[in-house]
Amino acid sequence: MDSKIKNYVDVLFKDVPKTKKAMELKEEILSTLNEHFEAHIAEGKSENQAYTDSLADLGDIDELLKSLEPEMDLKIKIDEYRKKRAKYTSISVVLYILGLVCLIGIPGITSVFGLGDEDKTGIVGLILMFVFAAVGTAFIVYVNMSAPQDVKDYLTKSGPAESSARGGRKGNRAVDSFMPIYWTLVLVIYMFVSFKTGAWYISWLIWIIGYAVKEAIYAFAGKDEKDGDCK
Repeated sequence: MDSKIKNYVDVLFKDVPKTKKAMELKEEILSTLNEHFEAHIAEGKSENQAYTDSLADLGDIDELLKSLEPEMDLKIKIDEYRKKRAKYTSISVVLYILGLVCLIGIPGITSVFGLGDEDKTGIVGLILMFVFAAVGTAFIVYVNMSAPQDVKDYLTKSGPAESSARGGRKGNRAVDSFMPIYWTLVLVIYMFVSFKTGAWYISWLIWIIGYAVKEAIYAFAGKDEKDGDCK
């Protein structure tokens, strides 16, 4: 297989959603180009000339790519879901911020104005942060899990067999869906330990540990997926 042809086809499909239809067309184009390339080489042409002629033989590639565009009904469905996802993601971010405001602000106001027991209001702030974080995470999980099956392939440029944009590893939807919950738990643990012990100078290590655990989760999930493919 000529590497220039493979690179050309990869670039051609770079921004095309990795649907089953797109992957089939990509393989078909790749196979056709390589067949034409080998045929031109057999005719005695140079590799550069064979490459140029192979692309010319392919014809109007734009027409082929247009066939991959979703139907109008599906386009409307995709747009509606994207608006829904943006809405719920924005709400979740606001809820996370409100949770931190409660955790830090309620005890702070109590301390400044002497309005009550600082320890008790600290607990109230912590509980409110848990509540806001839980609701925000629930929104994120809900909106991700509620994506219609025929819409999912159009929401990302990396398909199931492509590297994950978050780390160059094979995608795992179950783990990806769990990550918002995971980082919320890490945040809660970090804030709780930091306020409880006052050891802010060292509690930041929780984030490093959290990142290491995240990598281990992805590595374990990738191993399971690989083992499953081998069976």
